[in-house]
Amino acid sequence: MRIPKKIIGVCGALGLLFGGTTTFAQISENALAAVKNEKKVTGHMQEHVLQIDSSTVKKGKILTYFESATPKKYKENEVIVKFKNNYSTKSLGALSTTLGLTNTRELNKEGTHVIKFSKNKKMADVLQELNASSNIEYAEPNYVYKPTAVTDPLYSELWGLKNTGQEILGQVGKKGIDINAEAAWAKTKGSSSLVIGVIDTGIDINHPDLKDNIWVNTGEIPNDGIDNDKNGYIDDVNGWNFYDKNNRLFIRGEEDFHGTHVAGTIAAKANNIGVIGIAPNVKIMPLKFIGPWGGYEADAIAAIEYAKSKGVKILNNSWGGGENAQALKDAIKNSGALFIAAAGNDGMNADTYPMYPAAYDLPNILSVAALNNTGNLSFFSNFGVKSVDVAAPGEGILSTFPIWDKDYSNAYEYLDGTSMATPHVSGVAALVKSVNPTYTPAQIKDAIMRSTTKLSSLTGKVATGGLVNAGKAIYFEADSDIPGIAWKGESISTTLDASKDKNDVYSIKLLKGEKLKAALTGDTGTDFDLYLYNDTATTVNSSNGIAAHSETTNTSNESFIFTAPKTGTYYLDAYAYSGSGKYTLSVTEGIGTGTYENTSPYFGYEGTWNKISDGSASASSYTSTNQTGSTVKIVFNGTGVSYKAIKNDKQGIVKVTLDGKSANYSLYAATPKYKEEIFNKTGLPAGKHVLTIEWTGQADPVARKTSTEVNVDSVSVLK
Repeated sequence: MRIPKKIIGVCGALGLLFGGTTTFAQISENALAAVKNEKKVTGHMQEHVLQIDSSTVKKGKILTYFESATPKKYKENEVIVKFKNNYSTKSLGALSTTLGLTNTRELNKEGTHVIKFSKNKKMADVLQELNASSNIEYAEPNYVYKPTAVTDPLYSELWGLKNTGQEILGQVGKKGIDINAEAAWAKTKGSSSLVIGVIDTGIDINHPDLKDNIWVNTGEIPNDGIDNDKNGYIDDVNGWNFYDKNNRLFIRGEEDFHGTHVAGTIAAKANNIGVIGIAPNVKIMPLKFIGPWGGYEADAIAAIEYAKSKGVKILNNSWGGGENAQALKDAIKNSGALFIAAAGNDGMNADTYPMYPAAYDLPNILSVAALNNTGNLSFFSNFGVKSVDVAAPGEGILSTFPIWDKDYSNAYEYLDGTSMATPHVSGVAALVKSVNPTYTPAQIKDAIMRSTTKLSSLTGKVATGGLVNAGKAIYFEADSDIPGIAWKGESISTTLDASKDKNDVYSIKLLKGEKLKAALTGDTGTDFDLYLYNDTATTVNSSNGIAAHSETTNTSNESFIFTAPKTGTYYLDAYAYSGSGKYTLSVTEGIGTGTYENTSPYFGYEGTWNKISDGSASASSYTSTNQTGSTVKIVFNGTGVSYKAIKNDKQGIVKVTLDGKSANYSLYAATPKYKEEIFNKTGLPAGKHVLTIEWTGQADPVARKTSTEVNVDSVSVLK
């Protein structure tokens, strides 16, 4: 079979380029530093807690960026707006009329909308006025992304999966410079229940190497013209075309070759014809947002939200370019997926000249550079030890291609670029997730980054200094370092070995003010220690970031109590200082039985709360707020809870939420009333619960409009 060579360019054939800086911590290979006799870190409660509105910072950055000298490209008379709380264009009042705001389209449930404005208004003026509104988190243009040229693809043969040193257009390859796919295939070729979202151009879903591996939406009845699954998309049987706003996933070859090529590298079927994908058993979800001239930010966001709604945990993004867009960054951050992105094809240092979305400083982005069959970074590939994570095969990559007639026998082409490197990594991620279905996006990323094949040619070029290695990644033990494995239940029993398996790491999410009690017991003759790292830590092979610890000499009886100073992810590390054997680690989250005053360090105040001294209140004080975004969360361990507050003519409506179920209560009274029980709930299942008390800004119907304060006097936990 003769396969013609093609000279094609985009982010490895097609790209949407932005710009910015991503910082990923380089992996430390140092031995665990001695941390015996470290001082225990404890949190404390301030009487007056003030939270700075982060939207002010975002707005400032957006306006400064827009006003910078470089011309920006965006859709005329259209902006992307993220509203605060439950606000909408109606809350803007006269401003909505002044700017001629119309045709609002919701992008997600977090309050992000696309809004058109009057043709008589300038973008700069609209941005200034919208960002001045206190009801808006931020407003920015709907930036446009276009294809960008890339170098001529002069390489042939599918060497990325197995490099035997074969000659590639006159250049002899280096044996072993590949992703070690066959070692991974000995264990898995991917799970048929796993779906990989390909956000790109369209995909030829009838290609014989792809048709059996295209995702099917079982909630839709094909071609009945009805939105059966009620997700806002009619007949989205195999995905959606966000560019043309319909379910046509393939338009024509010259428009949709790029997504077709990317899909084949990830999941071309093992069917004795054409090529084979890295994860040939997984499913591909086509999410087209790029047309013949590029794609818009709003459509990229819509594609991300669609994948999120369907539970997709791995997204391939062989595109980049354009602008540093806050709304896109937010969508990626909140996607709940590993966002694998092409580093770009400008041959530049992305630490200095960033390309988005790959360069967004987000923990769920995995940025990919391209290398050739000799193990050298491709001359067109962007690089950056801070902003690019790994390298993968990206030159002379053979994969599926649309047909120009009805004959699929020659429906394969060679392309090169970081666009081709990215699906190699997505394929590896799919294999890792297939072997470890409970892995989070952070754990998949960690497994890939910590298992690369180190190459001297990549030292100082990418964060890991390595080429992705599928064979090692699927066997990587996630509990050996941060981010560890998610803590579940109340205890776990397993083993440690000071010579072979020194660390077991568990990630645990804590709310501000949450009390954590951890205890470890181990076999006689062992000396196991217990550590808690905060979210600044990147590895347990260092003392950096230790927030609490227990290190009793010559024993494995360890325990500590910790109060979270802020909401975030923390990491428990059971560490074998010496010996080997079994251990049991137990964790209790939340405060226990008793009455806790408003000044308790276990109350996680957010926003602006003031301590009010009053001899009639419990413990002679209460905390009060009358500010947007003010909440307090209490994590407790018990079967019941009671919340008491002060009632007077300044008070309004308070929102009380217990384990996700909410109700509003009035704190208004014409004359002061103290130690009033506002909320009481008993009969809860024993274990962890979360109580949230929240300012609503609402007044009681019989009170004046300004009577909107809420307060906390005390909270009691029942056994």
